[in-house]
Amino acid sequence: MMLHLQRGVDPSSSLCGVRSQRHGLRFCGDGMRGDVSRRNVVVMREGMRVCGRVHGGRGVPAMGVRASGGEVASCDQEGEIRSDCRGEASGIAVLDMGAYFGEEAGARERFVENLRDQCHTVGLFYVKNHGVSRELCDKMLATARQFFDLPTVVKNEMDYTASPQFRGYMKIGVENTAGLVDFREQIEFGPEENAEGNADGDGDNAIYPVFRRLSGPNQWPPATYVPEFRTTAMEFMEQMNVFSMHLMQALALSLGLDYDFFDSTFLHSPHYQMKVARYPPKPAEDVNAGVGVFGVGPHSDTGFLSLLLQDNVGGLQARTVDGAWIDVPPVEGTLVVNLGEMLQLATHGYYLATVHRVLSLPGSRSRYSIPFFFNPCLDAEAKPMDIETITSKEWRDTTARGGESTHGGKNKLHPVFGINTFKSFARSHPQIVKRHHPDLMDAQGNLVLDRILG
Repeated sequence: MMLHLQRGVDPSSSLCGVRSQRHGLRFCGDGMRGDVSRRNVVVMREGMRVCGRVHGGRGVPAMGVRASGGEVASCDQEGEIRSDCRGEASGIAVLDMGAYFGEEAGARERFVENLRDQCHTVGLFYVKNHGVSRELCDKMLATARQFFDLPTVVKNEMDYTASPQFRGYMKIGVENTAGLVDFREQIEFGPEENAEGNADGDGDNAIYPVFRRLSGPNQWPPATYVPEFRTTAMEFMEQMNVFSMHLMQALALSLGLDYDFFDSTFLHSPHYQMKVARYPPKPAEDVNAGVGVFGVGPHSDTGFLSLLLQDNVGGLQARTVDGAWIDVPPVEGTLVVNLGEMLQLATHGYYLATVHRVLSLPGSRSRYSIPFFFNPCLDAEAKPMDIETITSKEWRDTTARGGESTHGGKNKLHPVFGINTFKSFARSHPQIVKRHHPDLMDAQGNLVLDRILG
């Protein structure tokens, strides 16, 4: 099977030697350039560089990184993972994106190999020297605190139920994950766009395919309350987009593909989501009694890449392949990266979508985090790729993972990203479907999945 990433483009264009068809490009896994070693790590052609390809050629500034306890957690210039290149008390690798853009011979290849190992064995890692400025990260967290300090009546002016695109403010207890109520409040954003069309109260004027309804405007906090929230958030999302695209190119290399394999479906119109979240502390007696111990219950993300900026409070945990839970503590100057189920699906389970959760910790401090979900254009379709890295006999003989993926047990992923995304939102927020997308419900007010799937 192959990976199909489709979007409407000029029918005369082509990639990977495959001519584009009427409805878009068909990206195949056999369109590789360069050599692939026995460990399936790409050896790039001399002179091939990625820096400067994405979004006007932004550079990646150098940035130091320290573990939360103050001990330096550093990788050497060549990106080797040493014993001190780990998240404190977690054993999670810190990958240095600076090595990927470095000039030293072999540094990029070693970074790509380390990236491949982390994606294949863990599915979660830290990245330093990622190019999102430290000043902007600090400012984003500061504006988040300002927003959540607002009176509830002000935050409710941005209530998410007013948005057909499932965006806006959600108070504590609105969302649930894996059957458990999330103990957090949040505000959600996406690309700032004009709405393409939604059903009216009679179900008329609806636009299909349904994922087009995810395009639309955000609900922003009034500038009179948080003057710099919108400008800060927009700049943060832009820089996260740049870093995400660099990382997608590195992931392509790690799979033995040409570095720009994913560009057509991610570079020009990615559909990203950003949450700004606050996790209040829980009373110690509740935590000790096991009452409401999760800020967010155990889950894996449905998309391709999830990037996380977190403050220094802690509480994030990841589940290893052995079923053990390990802490993912804050490491200064880094972003946490975990892979989503669509990437796991595309790699036939070779790359892992990590199950993770957030604990509600006792104490007096809230936890603030900003997850950013980087995904392709809405009509991109992911199916298992047919490339040497994930079709080798060694992999087929040792894996029990299949080409299918599920989210939340029996909720099987749909290969079209936009359909899968809309379905996930609709399941979680039926009140928005009833209010803004009534054509997707039956006479009894039940969601009709076949209408979403088209």
